[in-house]
Amino acid sequence: MVLSPKKDDLDEDASEDKKTSLKAARGPLLSLGAAVFNALAAEFTALGSKNGVPGFQLLFFLRLAQLLILLVCYPIFRPKLIGENRWQNFILFLEPFVNNVATTLMFLSFTYAAPGIAYGIIQGAMPLFTACMGFIFLKEKVGLIPCCGILISVTGVALVSFGMAKLAMDSTHAVVLSILLPLAAAFAKAPEMVIARAIMKDMSGITMMLYVTLLGTVAQLVLTYSFETPLWVMSTETAGYVAGLGLSQAISMLLTVTVLSIETAAIAVALSTLVVPFTIVLDYLILSKVPNVLKWAGLSLVYSEQ
Repeated sequence: MVLSPKKDDLDEDASEDKKTSLKAARGPLLSLGAAVFNALAAEFTALGSKNGVPGFQLLFFLRLAQLLILLVCYPIFRPKLIGENRWQNFILFLEPFVNNVATTLMFLSFTYAAPGIAYGIIQGAMPLFTACMGFIFLKEKVGLIPCCGILISVTGVALVSFGMAKLAMDSTHAVVLSILLPLAAAFAKAPEMVIARAIMKDMSGITMMLYVTLLGTVAQLVLTYSFETPLWVMSTETAGYVAGLGLSQAISMLLTVTVLSIETAAIAVALSTLVVPFTIVLDYLILSKVPNVLKWAGLSLVYSEQ
């Protein structure tokens, strides 16, 4: 009977430790899921583009699928739709533009380069752009060790780009776009997670993504009819790729929003690098694309730095 309280205390401590471990594991596990679905979305984008669906139209279907999911979620969670002050409303207004530009550039890059290579360039360039923006706008200085890490990433991106240019079978225009689009996506993506994290300190991620997808759905439809010839009648196979893109990216969106609500922006960015190895594996399994030696070397440097 004397030992009973001690046993209860031990059981309570074990239960608390288990809860703490599960809480700590949420971020990495959710990021792992988001990485898998992001990789699948990238492959579906490449497959849909190969089957003749224009890039902006693919993005229209992507945003439409996300919007439909959010319209289902909104009545359930009922988050507030506006901020409590001017600053919250300003960043809530800014996020849809930054997010849509970054997403458009990123997914268009998958139609010119293998998704694994495009993701490698994006992840490798983001630390440099983030550091530059931090220095220019926040006067933040980067230490010696982070500078070495950034240099390794930039070297990796340079090797990947050189490997793409050296062994390119496409036109010079396509090769240039396959390099510049991921770099532009990284430039736009660098501040996006910071803005998203700032919003989610005080507001729901559902509200944020609702504005993002509303603007994105309309904008992508306008861009489709302005610059492309839309393909509305498609084969069952192509329709499957489009449906897979919308579903996988919608699930990834929900997982990413959850990660941003429980992790810092820096950790969320670091965990997002998991998408690179998954996408490279899927490139081989689905698209039968294998990086050459220079690309492997560059991707290894990018991923090792992260």
